[in-house]
Amino acid sequence: MPNRTTRSHRPSHTNSTPNQHQRHPRIFVRSRFLVGASAIAATAFALTGIVSPAQAVTAVHFRTATAGATTTGVPSGTALTVHSGDLTITKAGTIVSGLDIRGLVKIQAANVTIKNSIVRGRTMNAPGALINNLGGFSGLKITDTELYPSNPSPDVNGIYGYNFTATRVEIHGVIDAVHITGSNVTIQQSWLHSNLHYTNDPNQGGSASHDDSIQIQKGSNIRVIGNTISGAHSAGVQITQDRGDVSNFTFTNNNADGGKCTINIAQKTYGPIYGAVITDNKFGRNTRVVNCAIISPSTTKISTARNYYTPDSKIVSVHTG
Repeated sequence: MPNRTTRSHRPSHTNSTPNQHQRHPRIFVRSRFLVGASAIAATAFALTGIVSPAQAVTAVHFRTATAGATTTGVPSGTALTVHSGDLTITKAGTIVSGLDIRGLVKIQAANVTIKNSIVRGRTMNAPGALINNLGGFSGLKITDTELYPSNPSPDVNGIYGYNFTATRVEIHGVIDAVHITGSNVTIQQSWLHSNLHYTNDPNQGGSASHDDSIQIQKGSNIRVIGNTISGAHSAGVQITQDRGDVSNFTFTNNNADGGKCTINIAQKTYGPIYGAVITDNKFGRNTRVVNCAIISPSTTKISTARNYYTPDSKIVSVHTG
């Protein structure tokens, strides 16, 4: 009989100052999945076949975001088999299902599906991601999956890349939950929370971590719909345009909180962001700048409607900055 596993709060870290989520850690005792007794032994494994049957991914339109502990991550009762080592996926159409991955996942093929799994990562010595699609291989789907590092550090992030859809995914205990570097990204019905934050982050020259729930460096057709987002020190959504233009950004039906400002739009040298839509969201007031749900340069025109603070239902206005 496989053993049930439980999730506990992250261990304490040296040379770091925890954020508010780390000062009062929430202990997760969700026996949501079963781990197989046998492990797949490998330190680097090229997956070239279908692991299990496909499962359709259907977008759900929310009036109010309900994503949380009971609706995201690995479904209760799912049997997981431990995979030890990194997982490099090289065959188009591969489906990964029911794995407890003790390493990093690298996408090197189109139309890959990762579902009903947990990705825990490993010790890292340079910045990277639990799931890496920096190559932008099209059609990547990540569904009913949890990303939570066993070895927290300033180097660990959640998902890197573009051309992917994340549905009912829980990401926590990382610096950036999602780091977008190109077009065609949808994040829906997911729970991004409890980011890592270091007062002295070596990747920031010894200054504080720039942890974001979602950072967008470049891309078009980026949709963030029906999620619960909280726990980042820098921003819930940070648009930087570090690599190029950002356009056609949609943020709707989310519950969002945290950050200096929860949505922070920066134009930098690429000019205004066109096609930005921020509607039908609930924003918390736990921002380091008082009442700063959205901040943006006045030259970026945002379509906003029906954005409210919770719990008082006051209308959100856009800060100019």
